[in-house]
Amino acid sequence: MKKLVLAGLLAITPVTFAETLEHVEEEVHLAMETIQQLKAELNELKAAVKMQGEVQEASMGKIAKAAKKFEKIHIGGYGELHYNDHETDGGSKSKKADAHRFVLFFGYDYNEKVRFRSEFELEHGLTCDKNTDTDTADGSTTDPQTCPGEVELEQMYVEIDLTDQTSTKAGVILVPVGIMNENHEPPTFYGVERNDVEKYLIPATWWAAGVSITHKMSNGITLEAMVSEGLKGTTAGYIRGGRQKSADATASDLAYTARLTYTGMPGLKASLFYNHQSDFTQDSSDNIEEMDLYGATAIYNFGDGFEVRALHVQADFSGKDESGAFFTNGFDEHQGTFFEVSKRTGNLGIYANQSIVSGEKVSRQYTVQTAGFSFWPQGTNTVFKINYYDKDYSSESLNSSDTDGFDIGMGYEF
Repeated sequence: MKKLVLAGLLAITPVTFAETLEHVEEEVHLAMETIQQLKAELNELKAAVKMQGEVQEASMGKIAKAAKKFEKIHIGGYGELHYNDHETDGGSKSKKADAHRFVLFFGYDYNEKVRFRSEFELEHGLTCDKNTDTDTADGSTTDPQTCPGEVELEQMYVEIDLTDQTSTKAGVILVPVGIMNENHEPPTFYGVERNDVEKYLIPATWWAAGVSITHKMSNGITLEAMVSEGLKGTTAGYIRGGRQKSADATASDLAYTARLTYTGMPGLKASLFYNHQSDFTQDSSDNIEEMDLYGATAIYNFGDGFEVRALHVQADFSGKDESGAFFTNGFDEHQGTFFEVSKRTGNLGIYANQSIVSGEKVSRQYTVQTAGFSFWPQGTNTVFKINYYDKDYSSESLNSSDTDGFDIGMGYEF
């Protein structure tokens, strides 16, 4: 019996083995096809990943280039809002709120040596066509006094570093005179309003189309020179009213400005400046010709927040024969002196200053004194101000115009 079973198994085994082998071969063939398919899919995946990497690398390159270009762009600005409550000895009262300035800066660095800078300003919150007395807000007819604002391009220049010590500017440039003309952002000075000496005699803010050059020396001395459009004043001699603001400016007689600044002593910044124009009115038919404006400034920080600022400026006029009321009444010499003492402790500052002005406003000599506080919130470049205001004319006939009151303001810079 055992022999018969064994013989049967031997008879069946070759067939079963052959079938098994054939089945294994089929499985191996299918496995090889699967492997080839997986290889193809893997290659496709590698290609896709490579392409994605190349795209991502290209995108990152574009982003990096855009980021690098964005680093060359500079955006900033400042603004200030004022409230003034004044009353004259004659009983005239004035209470005004004014969005005095809204300013935007835009700049671009072409490279390490060449840069562009600009400043765009809206004053007094609203501007309109004063020639037609039409309010641009609603088209209704209105008095020009109701839209006192201006839109102005105060700076627009290209600056080039010629050497490590020397640079030049060309375009619309701030004239290098006084203390505040180039540095007048609200957080940088005390008092709600700018002082009268800088406002009327410098006259800040004073900008002009021209070319300037600056050279910094190793001993703390900086030399500056500028050639620009001049003032176009009137026979009344009002300096501030002569600013042409690079608006289709008459340039028959150019202005020449020079300044020497010294910062070689810790805490001290002092300067001498001079501006000359051969014809103040740019009109050969009148009697006024040359104007020489010159002065000196000093800022000294004693430490611990205690600082003193001083400015003296004078403008002298000459004429063809120096006849007429302008010269005989002494309007040909304008003078101004400004002095300020301040103390800052932490975020709070206290100050007092005095401005003495003569010649401007038809030789009505007057003195303005202000005193008050400034508060700079921590971690911000903003300021809140309040000050007492007192203005006294030297002439008794103008005593009714003596004014006192207070000012409140806020300002910011970014």
